Amino acid sequence: MAQKKSKKNHKISDHFSKRDFVCKCGNCESSVKISLGLIGGLELLRSKTRNRINIVKGFVCQDAAEKSGQVKRNHHTLGIAAEITVDNMKPKDVFLLAEEVPEFMGIGLDLTHNVLHVDTRKGKDRTLWVIEEGRQLELDSQVRQRLFPAQESQPIVESADAGASRA
Repeated sequence: MAQKKSKKNHKISDHFSKRDFVCKCGNCESSVKISLGLIGGLELLRSKTRNRINIVKGFVCQDAAEKSGQVKRNHHTLGIAAEITVDNMKPKDVFLLAEEVPEFMGIGLDLTHNVLHVDTRKGKDRTLWVIEEGRQLELDSQVRQRLFPAQESQPIVESADAGASRA
């Protein structure tokens, strides 16, 4: 009788597995660093959005970081950062909800690639930024007002069964 191969359970939380965070270089699949603080923050964000979070970029090995022109030690190589999208939500709306997650100390809205960067860097002060047309801007009050006018201050969350609602 043929035995079924058992798949290793790579699940690290209710909605995420190690495979979600694997470096995209293709050479280092077995070595993935991922902070449980980051996972906790992503789980909290998922509960706020009520939608699937897609990890576009998670852990990046030092070789891949160096080859892509990044510094060898950055938030992705340390396993404390992720670039994400959320099903049925605009990145601006996800950004507003991510600001409600205390674990996220670095939040970057990349409007060039329509992704959100979140990280759990050390420090007392949160760092917020926006990337527009390839340029990184600090999210000061002027940029915030332009990107998030008063009428858009509440993120819109769409779930498959509920349609659009204010979060």
